[in-house]
Amino acid sequence: MTSQKECLAIKKVTPKRKKPPTPSLEQEAKDFIKEKPKEILPDIVSQQESLPAPRELLAASVLSGLLVSGRGQRAEELVEEAYRYVELLLRYNK
Repeated sequence: MTSQKECLAIKKVTPKRKKPPTPSLEQEAKDFIKEKPKEILPDIVSQQESLPAPRELLAASVLSGLLVSGRGQRAEELVEEAYRYVELLLRYNK
């Protein structure tokens, strides 16, 4: 059976572990640049599925603006209005 003094002696004897030094910010930046760039595109693209057409992407952007504007219209009306804006944008962009 160990006494209380022996327990204290054991605790004092065990060395504390030092944490490894953290790399500097400059070193972290260099390591980050050396890493291979990760694939940004989702797995969907790698599975040969098609991306949305530019017209659809523009319509989604316009639709998000219409939704934020807070107009009290039905969803179908908002979608139709978004596509009307897209047609105007594409017509006058040429």
